[in-house]
Amino acid sequence: MKCIVLAGGSGDRLWPLSRKNFPKQFMEIRKGRSMFQEAILRNIPFCDEFIVVTNKRYENIARGQLQSFQGLNYSLLLENRPLKTAPSVITSALYCSPDDELLIVFTDHVIEGEYNSCIVKAKEYVKDNKFVAIGVSPRDEEITETHFLDVTPRRVKFANKYNKNSFYDCGIYAVKAGALLKMADPVFVEKCKNLGHSNKGLSKGDESILVGLDSVLKKADIKLVEAYFSWTRITDISSYYKFLRASSEVKENVIELENKNVEIVNMAKEQLIVANGLKDVLIANTRDAIYITKINKESDIKHLSTKFYNDKHRYFEESSTMYEKWGSKETLNFTEKCMVSRITVYPGRSFTVPMIEGFTVNYFVIDGEAKISLNGGDRKKYGRNSNLLIKPHNEYSVFNDGTDELIMIQTKNMETNTLSKKRNGSNEGLVKLTPVLKDFIWGGTKIRDVLKKDVGGLETVAESWELSAHQAGQSKIATGRYKDYTFGEYLSIMGREQLGWKTQSYDRFPLLIKFIDARESLSVQVHPNDDYALPKERDYGKNEMWHVVQADKDAYIYVGFKKDVTKEEIKERIKKNTLVEVLNKIPVKSGETYFLRAGTVHAIGAGCFICEVQQSSNVTYRLYDYGRKGKDGKPRELHIQKALDVLDYEKSNEEYRVSNAQIEYEGYIEKLIGECKYFSVKRFDINGTLKLPPGDSTFQVVVIIDGKGNIGNGSYLYSTGIGDTWFCGSKELVEIEGKCSALVVSI
Repeated sequence: MKCIVLAGGSGDRLWPLSRKNFPKQFMEIRKGRSMFQEAILRNIPFCDEFIVVTNKRYENIARGQLQSFQGLNYSLLLENRPLKTAPSVITSALYCSPDDELLIVFTDHVIEGEYNSCIVKAKEYVKDNKFVAIGVSPRDEEITETHFLDVTPRRVKFANKYNKNSFYDCGIYAVKAGALLKMADPVFVEKCKNLGHSNKGLSKGDESILVGLDSVLKKADIKLVEAYFSWTRITDISSYYKFLRASSEVKENVIELENKNVEIVNMAKEQLIVANGLKDVLIANTRDAIYITKINKESDIKHLSTKFYNDKHRYFEESSTMYEKWGSKETLNFTEKCMVSRITVYPGRSFTVPMIEGFTVNYFVIDGEAKISLNGGDRKKYGRNSNLLIKPHNEYSVFNDGTDELIMIQTKNMETNTLSKKRNGSNEGLVKLTPVLKDFIWGGTKIRDVLKKDVGGLETVAESWELSAHQAGQSKIATGRYKDYTFGEYLSIMGREQLGWKTQSYDRFPLLIKFIDARESLSVQVHPNDDYALPKERDYGKNEMWHVVQADKDAYIYVGFKKDVTKEEIKERIKKNTLVEVLNKIPVKSGETYFLRAGTVHAIGAGCFICEVQQSSNVTYRLYDYGRKGKDGKPRELHIQKALDVLDYEKSNEEYRVSNAQIEYEGYIEKLIGECKYFSVKRFDINGTLKLPPGDSTFQVVVIIDGKGNIGNGSYLYSTGIGDTWFCGSKELVEIEGKCSALVVSI
């Protein structure tokens, strides 16, 4: 499924929270993420490609915010001038194949509650060439929306007035690209063909094309899917305030006394607002501007910004965060003589600053490694916590050659810079896990003998589920006050914020990590993707990564087909026991990593000892099992029809083995070994100290695969060694010291 993300609006009505050059869809709606990022996040399980439609002036912002999603397949459709939704959507559909299923989403709303079931249901109707619109029933409150779906006995249609049969139009649609183009006005479609990727065909005489999607779909056969989530469109500051109040967001640095009908939004957390004895007033505060108005006069801001634009254009246009092609710059504080900024440089990017006159610049590296060249000279390395003072009259360039973002504090005209960090008060955000053991018939003894796991009375163990909240087997907490709780119980107690904002759209914990010991070869099998698994199995699909911890001599894996095959050929080869003849057989060695997309035929061969990182799924379709019998003496079940439904039959040109460069730092070597839209995995070979900084976006999981050392979070310090798995909440600063190798997994 392809997701068309509409992110081109200007959002003038939310000033000063949003600006002309930093509109509402990109502003922080919740801690650490925007409505644009939430729209991407909630649709990752359903969509393999994202087409982001936005104004050209917002290109760097969009690319910057998409940096949060590793492995995301996306393209930008840039508008040279603001377009309405119809040309944006129709032009995007023209770039797709007729059978492509499209999910069309706006980025001006927030959603709380069950979302996935609506999309699963919508996809069923899309197969019948329906145009699906998702709507919610208005609550018992004042109707403020202007976009509705009217349900009549004969049809569902778009409307801009409310009646008793109306649903709020959520701005979420699903349809096949070919069906959409047939439903739309053919004259309009022809005009869109002339727009092109850069809108060169849009002239003054084409104003008729600037219309909403509803205007060109008047005859469309619309199917309504009713949603039961909480949905709020953010159109102005009042709607944003109501969202904050409904979601019980804490009002930071706001004191109110004897007010009546007063709405206060304070985005400048370092400033205190005290409001006393006010009535019918709205206050919106940012670092550089404050808007105070009667609530019924809030919309006057569009007129005011136009009237006073020439004198105060910086305040109406610019945000405190500026995005460039190389990264972003956020102004933290400034006076006439000093400016403090947070600089983020994307992986593989650089920037150059011409000769500085009249002030010095100081850089303090927060995360990553900077390489800085003065006056065209050699690049010098500056790692985490390094400091560099650049004096006047120097030209310099900053390079980020790493695979992670480089984050620095820049201070102009100031010789020193002191940083302070708040620590999360929880002592239970770092916990060790006890695995669930699986004794499948092909298992061996390495989980006991190499990892030193307590396997009880089991003679052999096939899998050790190190990190799992899956109903098929949950790992348990091994340390702290929640010892012996299941991992799911622990997460319920600690709260979803412990997982970071990138997990908030998932309806269950998204990952499962296990060790696999293959004394014998595993079955030839395949896993479905989310599109297939969610409606049919009520489980996630399974993309996975294998890191080879140990490999016996002649150990191998099967991954993909060595030639194009057909469904009929596969059926015949299963009957004749010749299936492995068309599989890619790959010899493996310790330390190698392989990534497998859902739909890829595969099998782990005898002699492989693997750490597997996967989506939290237990859906496996066996194609072939060598005629083996299970512990009950009967042939093990095959799932041939389902496997045939999800198989990729083409010869793969993919390089399944991951081969990324490693980066050496003081005390450790870092290497990115696996990355997709579902997870990111790094290997660290530590001979000293490694610090994993806290963040708002994701939890981290540490799996020790060799050696020993200590791990701590400032509150507790534990000894750790090979086979140990640790869950680290998003707020935890975790430090590992010793001589060991670890996989660090995040999303």
